Amino acid sequence: MHCIKTIALLAALGFTAAGAQAESLTSRYAARLTQPRSYDCFRTDSKIKIDGKLDEGAWKKAASSQDFVDISGFDKPTPAQRTSVKMLWDDENLYIGATIEEKNIIANLTQRDTIIYHDNDFEVFLDPDGDGLNYFEIENNARGVVFDLTLDKAYRSGGSFFIPWNCEGLQLKVSYDGTLNKQKDTDKAWFVEMAIPFKALERDFKNPRDMKVWRINFSRVEWIHGQKAEENWVWSPTGRVDMHMPERWGFLNFIDQTVGTSAAKTDLIYDMNAYNLVWTLFYAQLDNHSKLGNYIRKADDFFLTPEDMKLLPAGGEIGVDATSSAFDVTVSVPQTKSIYKINQDGKFTVEKIQPRKVMNWAWTGLHKDWSDAKYKEYFTKLHNAGISAVLFEGYDERVYKLCKEAGLQAHYWKWTMNRRDFMKDHPEYYAVNKKGESSYDKPAYVDYYRFLCPSHPEVVKYLAEDYLKDAQLPYVDGMHLDYMRFPDVVLPVSLWKNYGIKQTEELPEYDFCYCDLCRKKFKELTGRDPMDDEFPQEDQSWINFRLDAITNVVKNIADSVRSHGHFLSSAVFPGPSMAKRMVRQDWGNWNLNAYFPMIYNGFYYEGPEWVGRSVQEGVAAINGRGDLYAGLMCPDLKGKDFIEAVDLAYKAGAAGVSFFAGPSDEQLKELREYLDKNNYVPSN
Repeated sequence: MHCIKTIALLAALGFTAAGAQAESLTSRYAARLTQPRSYDCFRTDSKIKIDGKLDEGAWKKAASSQDFVDISGFDKPTPAQRTSVKMLWDDENLYIGATIEEKNIIANLTQRDTIIYHDNDFEVFLDPDGDGLNYFEIENNARGVVFDLTLDKAYRSGGSFFIPWNCEGLQLKVSYDGTLNKQKDTDKAWFVEMAIPFKALERDFKNPRDMKVWRINFSRVEWIHGQKAEENWVWSPTGRVDMHMPERWGFLNFIDQTVGTSAAKTDLIYDMNAYNLVWTLFYAQLDNHSKLGNYIRKADDFFLTPEDMKLLPAGGEIGVDATSSAFDVTVSVPQTKSIYKINQDGKFTVEKIQPRKVMNWAWTGLHKDWSDAKYKEYFTKLHNAGISAVLFEGYDERVYKLCKEAGLQAHYWKWTMNRRDFMKDHPEYYAVNKKGESSYDKPAYVDYYRFLCPSHPEVVKYLAEDYLKDAQLPYVDGMHLDYMRFPDVVLPVSLWKNYGIKQTEELPEYDFCYCDLCRKKFKELTGRDPMDDEFPQEDQSWINFRLDAITNVVKNIADSVRSHGHFLSSAVFPGPSMAKRMVRQDWGNWNLNAYFPMIYNGFYYEGPEWVGRSVQEGVAAINGRGDLYAGLMCPDLKGKDFIEAVDLAYKAGAAGVSFFAGPSDEQLKELREYLDKNNYVPSN
């Protein structure tokens, strides 16, 4: 499904593929975007006798519809003779009464199910469930001869009619204010009264009265002497000479009150802007297929203009899923938590937007001075705000137990390649930079940067066993890898000032690992010693060697931990492309349950919009092999930037968000409000 959001559309607004100014689709199809009329239909207060006379008290109390207009639109000339309808209902029937002004009442056809509109006629179109498919048509002339049929879909979509269908139990009578088939006198009107049994309109064993609102329309075909073509006068115009456009029919609202009582004004059941937008896209799809034999595959390729975009509800999205022979187009309406959907057959449905499950996390340390009560208060606050899991730097069985009792998951966050475990017995296991300095005794940047070399099999084996052991500790829901990388070859730009450096190029003192074992293995593969490489940053084989070495460590840990049914995730650098360059991390090819890119926008002098771009790249790289949770640095997200970053992460495909150094109480409150407003449901 290709989706397009309000912001993403702006790049394409108003331009065709060739760059010329485009006509808006709403202008192109303006004639078809007629406003459907609406009629409130009340219960009858007495028995209706079907005799064509409309003289019962209930009919006198029922409101008349607006006069019929030309089928092509409200702006067309007013019909020469007036037509209106009234409607009533009871438990068995829908009653329709029509008043049809006519100076010369003529009807020649006498046999049922002949093409009645060869005479002047009155027609009823009914679509009880409003989906535009499997609708009903009942026609009659002034003799009361009936032509009734069903259609599976509109003719424009290849629909066909089924004449053998009869409206079982239909009662229909006509009467006249004048005379039938007498040319010399002047008549005033003829009247139609009918009772349509609800049972006759059942489909798939559904009672049509279960639908409180139907789509309905009425047409009058009038043959005027001296004109070659008939006039088409209708209650709710379709915008073209085609009654088979159920989306333009009027709304029939069943009011469960007795006729003559007042009722509140009935609102239309749809957001009409969104409704017109989805049908505009439908019309464009049909036109494109007619001209090019194909349907539009992406929302961008509709080239919607600002005028078109006025129809998209705030926060709404347009979705397109198409092949050469079929399509679905959707418009979401966040305000009603619904999606308007249309396909190539003109089937229109309204689906509820299902709550989207998200999982939000918080990184935190262990607080030795916190009491049980303090932890309970903290965990409850996180849970209530929409946080589902906590990543703890360290392990404390008491704290983990309290965390889980609060309804949160507890994950053990542990350093991986940055370790002191071997400093006493195996200094040779530590990574070496291009200057020949080992992180054992010459760590990069800060004293705690003691990074291991990933090429040592003993290191790989030790880490795999260590993580499996910790994964089996009580109350641990998963293990979280940190520092699963080399030292930073290039620091985030905001940190350069901290160390008095400008890393506009890779510097040898920060470029690891040139230890004897790595050099030996690389030479065996390529015949070259990387220490001799004047421009190692341009040697893709050497870069790949180190990327693969880190990936191999991840693979071994994952094979050990995940094969025993334990959850494994990792903190990674933002965007796979940045991670490769900055820390030799090819996490797009790792096999984990979850990935936590640390998209700390303040570190890179970026705004919150960068979060969305980074998430999008990461989601594409892992390609469904696991979930991505966007790591956000809370103190860097001031004011509205906090929720904007969260929103952009979700919309770019993140399964949730993980918060570092926060969130604050105010941010937790904003998070909860945002989740509720956008139909996001936190899950464990």
